Amino acid sequence: MSALSRSSSRDSVSVAFVLPGLGVVKRGAEALVDDLARGLLERGFEVAVFCRGAPTDAPDGLRVHRVRALARGARWLVRVYRATRVGRKVLDTLFLDPLSVEWATAALSALPGLLRGRYDVVVMEGGLVGAWVARWVRRRRGAAFVDIAHGVDPKWEGAFARQKPDRTVAFTAAAAEMLRGLAPGARIEVIPHGVDLARYHPGVAPADLGLPPPVVLAVGAVNAHKRLDLTVEALAALREGGPGGGAEASLLVLGDGPEAESLDRFAARRLAPGRYRRRIVERRELPGLYAAAEIFTLPSRTESFGLVYLEAMACGIPVVATDDAVRREVVGTGGILTEVTDAGAYARALGEALAQSWGDRPRRQAERFPSEVTVEGYARLFRELARGPREP
Repeated sequence: MSALSRSSSRDSVSVAFVLPGLGVVKRGAEALVDDLARGLLERGFEVAVFCRGAPTDAPDGLRVHRVRALARGARWLVRVYRATRVGRKVLDTLFLDPLSVEWATAALSALPGLLRGRYDVVVMEGGLVGAWVARWVRRRRGAAFVDIAHGVDPKWEGAFARQKPDRTVAFTAAAAEMLRGLAPGARIEVIPHGVDLARYHPGVAPADLGLPPPVVLAVGAVNAHKRLDLTVEALAALREGGPGGGAEASLLVLGDGPEAESLDRFAARRLAPGRYRRRIVERRELPGLYAAAEIFTLPSRTESFGLVYLEAMACGIPVVATDDAVRREVVGTGGILTEVTDAGAYARALGEALAQSWGDRPRRQAERFPSEVTVEGYARLFRELARGPREP
């Protein structure tokens, strides 16, 4: 049955998301799909998710299919990957790093359900193997294949975009330009992330951060890519009288990951007693935690967008982050961008952000990215793909 006749025979478009981390991992990708699923269901779509876990507070009507996969955090898998530097480079080159292995095994596990499900659109987060699975489902069942470019690693995103998805979604104009250079001929759609401005706003009741003010807040996975050790070093430089004048500030990190224990030890050495805390929280707790902090920071190496920046600014707090094209587009006038690998420059930016009166500038920047526009952008795209021609 063709995609046109199938979608015309029902009142709604049927979308399947393959995202193994949903219900298990708390990242921007999982947050986006959770919000999209809710918004699409409200608009009359049929939505299914193929994932390793069980999403908490799943909305009515969401069909959850559990898949089997080798978890990215499996000890033996991580041990093999980290055994030697040369071996790690070889595995990275072959897309056999732990995350890619999880994606690949999840995509293969999802394949029978995707073939049975008669979906109009398959949104695949499954690496190269997932792209091959999605192309096979497209050939056998006529389902459109969509790749959402959650990362900005040129090696990964370029390879995925070259797998001929019916559409590759980028979050910013800068990311789209990068993809066009890596995959000439790719069909790219720019749909920026959006923030729920009713959930994240300056009037939300602030939570107890458990630290003396002023508090610098960071939210994200604690891994080498996020580089939260740079934040600790910058706050230590600020405290020691470097650029910024010897100001004392606390650091609250919300997240977990492979570098968590290392970060905790480093912060214990470099920051004053009682000035550091790391917690793992539910997403529903975030608005109150953002609202209680003075500034937000995340010095990650790259970001495809950085939803946490929007969430913080929507709650009225400024951002200090890495200076690059994507974050200039997202953070805009709602914060300060700097060379975070320079501890002095990073400390100075943190000190300036703490000293300034920001007024409603962060909130106004966040208001440029409402979640309703994001969901409507995907809804329009999925309706178009459900009724349009496919890539071969």
